Amino acid sequence: MLVGPGRDAAAVEVYPDTVVILKIESHNHPSAVEPYSGAATGIGGVVRDVLTLGAKPIALLDLLYMGNPKDPHANWLIKGIVKGISDYGNRIGIPTLAGDTWFDDAFNKQPLVNVGCIGLVSRDVLIAVINTSIEDGDLVVVYGNPTGRDGLLGSSFASKALSEDVSKEIGAVQIGDPLTEKLLINATLELIKNSVVKFVKDLGGGGLTTALSETLAEFDRGAEIELTRLHLRTNLTPLEILVSESQERMLVIVSPDKLDELKRVLEKYELRFSVIGVVNKTGRLRAYYNGKLVADVPVKELAKPRSIRRESEPPPEALRGLKPVYNLPRVSLEDAILKVFSSLAIVSRKWIYEQYDHEVGVRTVIKPGLGDAAVLRVNPEDKYDLRGIAVKGDANPRYTSLDPFNGAANVVCECFRNLVAVGSTPLAFVDEVNAGNPEKPWHFWYFEMMIKGLSWITSELNTPVVGGKVSFYNEDARGVQVKPTLTVIGVGRIDDVSRAKTFDFKSSNSLILVAGTTYPELGGSEFLKSLFNVEEGEIPRPRPLSELRAFNLVRELVEEDLVISVHDVGVGGLITALLEMNVTGKIGGIVEVSAIPHNGCDIVELLFSETQARYILEIDQGALDEVKRIASKHGVEIGVIGRTLDTPCVKVMNRSKEIANLDLGGLVDTYYNKLVREMEEL
Repeated sequence: MLVGPGRDAAAVEVYPDTVVILKIESHNHPSAVEPYSGAATGIGGVVRDVLTLGAKPIALLDLLYMGNPKDPHANWLIKGIVKGISDYGNRIGIPTLAGDTWFDDAFNKQPLVNVGCIGLVSRDVLIAVINTSIEDGDLVVVYGNPTGRDGLLGSSFASKALSEDVSKEIGAVQIGDPLTEKLLINATLELIKNSVVKFVKDLGGGGLTTALSETLAEFDRGAEIELTRLHLRTNLTPLEILVSESQERMLVIVSPDKLDELKRVLEKYELRFSVIGVVNKTGRLRAYYNGKLVADVPVKELAKPRSIRRESEPPPEALRGLKPVYNLPRVSLEDAILKVFSSLAIVSRKWIYEQYDHEVGVRTVIKPGLGDAAVLRVNPEDKYDLRGIAVKGDANPRYTSLDPFNGAANVVCECFRNLVAVGSTPLAFVDEVNAGNPEKPWHFWYFEMMIKGLSWITSELNTPVVGGKVSFYNEDARGVQVKPTLTVIGVGRIDDVSRAKTFDFKSSNSLILVAGTTYPELGGSEFLKSLFNVEEGEIPRPRPLSELRAFNLVRELVEEDLVISVHDVGVGGLITALLEMNVTGKIGGIVEVSAIPHNGCDIVELLFSETQARYILEIDQGALDEVKRIASKHGVEIGVIGRTLDTPCVKVMNRSKEIANLDLGGLVDTYYNKLVREMEEL
C-alpha cells in the first residue's frame, strides 16, 4: 500500500513499476431524488478522485441495491440509475466492467448506488505526487465547469433522512457533464505528468469549502481567497459559492512560476479556470467577497473534526439472525431448483451490462457475465506483456441485515473468492458502509458490527482495506432504515491473463468437481426467500482458514493449467452455481448430489446451503489424480460430482435416483431474459 485512507483515493503496488488506484463512493440520496443525474455524477466523482493521484482511469464498477422492478417507482429508479451510469461512463470512454446488483422491496424508495473506479499510474509518477509540498505564496486555482446552484449543500442533504416528497430536494442533486469530464481527465493527467501542479483535489462533497480545508490542513497551511474571482454560471451568494457541489471542477495548487504553463494546458483543452487565492502559513481559511471578509475558519478544525462517540444497541429485529431453521414444508426438489434459479437474486444482469461499453480501451480480457471478476490487461499496447489485474465488487444486504458482523465477513469472502476464481491473487479492498441514522443506537449498532466484521476477516485473510467511504441516514421518511449494507471492491494481480478462468463450461465429457465442504447452513438463504418469503436464521459461518486453503488450491490448479473453468459457490447454493456454468456454456450435464463433500447435510442443504469457501471446477478426466493430490496437499476436500454432457438437459441425481431433469433451453431463456421481461413490463 502506497497511499491509504486520508486521500481522495488509495494506491496499491501490483507490479514493481505499476500501481493500481482504487476508489469507491456512494450517491444514494441523489439517486433517490433524480436517478439519472444522481448515478451519473457518482461516476464523475470517483473518476476525478482517481485523477488526483495522477492515474489514468481504466475501469468503472457499479454496485446497485435497488427495489422490486414490479413496483412502478422502483422501476423508474432502476432505469434512471442504469441509464445515468451508462451514458456517463460511455461518453468519457471508460468501460464499466464489474459490480453487483440486488433487488429488494427494502430499496423501493431509497436505493443504494455505490460506484467505483480503478486507475493505473507508474510508481515514479505517484511518488512525485504524494511527496509534494505547498508553500507560502503558491496560488489556488479552480478549473473546469463554472460554479452554479446545482448540488447546493448536497452533502448536508445526504446527512439526513429523505423527506416524504423527495422532489423538494432536487436542487441538492448535481448535474453531470461527461464531455467536460473527458477534457478534465486529459488536462489533469498532462498537468501531473509534466509536474506543473503541486497538488490536485476534486471538488466533490462540500464543494470549495471541503476541498480547500482538506488541502490546507494536510500541509498545515492557510489561504486567502477572493470568491468573486471564481468563474460562475449565475450570480451566487458567498455561501452558495462556498458550498456548491457543481460537477467537473478541480482544485490545484500551483507555484507562480508555473502559472503560464498551467494556462497553456487548460487553454489547449478549452477549460475555464480562475486564480482565486494565495497560500499562507496562518492555518486559517479566509474567504473574501468583493474585498469583504465573509469567512475566517481554522482549517484543521474544519477538515479534521473530533470523532463523536456514538451509543450502540442491538435492536430486537437482530434476533431474526439467531432463529433456527427447522420444520420446513416438503417441496418438490425440481420445482425448488427452478424457483431459486429464476429469482432476481440469481438471473443474468445482461439487461444492465449490455447498456455499458465494456470493451473501450482494449484492456478487457474477461467481460461481464462470464467470469466471477473482470480481468484487464495492464499494458494492452504490448501483446507480449500478459500482466493483468482482476476487479470485483460485492455485497449481500440480506446477510448484513440479519447478522452484520458475520454478514460483512461473508461479503469480503465472496469478493475474495471471485478474485481467486479468475486466477488472481487478491491484494486489497476498499469498502463502502451504507447504514441508517447514526444518532439512533439501534441503527449505529449495524454500522459498528459491519466495521468489526470487516476488520476481523480482512486481518484473517491478510488482505488490507486501503480506503473507503461511509453513507449514513439511509432511511425513509418514517425513520425506517433500509437494509444495512456493506459493499467492497477488491483488486487482484494476475501474472498471465491468458490463463484467466471464466465459469462457463467449455466442453462435453469433462469432470465436475466440488472443492470444499458443505455444511447445513440454510439461514438467510435464497432458498428460504424464494420458496417461503422468509429472511431469517443463522447465516453461513465465515471460515477464513478454509478460504485460504481453497485459494491456495485454486491458484496452483490455475498455474499448472489443470482446471478448465472455475466458479465460486455463493447465493443460491451449489446447484445454482452449477446451473450458471451449464447455462453460460450452453452445455448439459449430470451430477450426483450424494458425492458432494459435506458435514451432516440433508438433500435440501446439499443443494441450497450457502456455505462459504467452496468452488466448482471443470477439469479434463486425465487430470483427476493430479488434482486430488494437490487438493490433499492443501487440506481441501474434493468431490467428483458429475460430468458435462453433449445433451440439452441437466440431470440431478441422488444416490443414482433422478430428482430433477432440467431443460437447458428453458434454463437459458430464464437466466438471460427474466430481468429483461421484469423491466419491460412497466
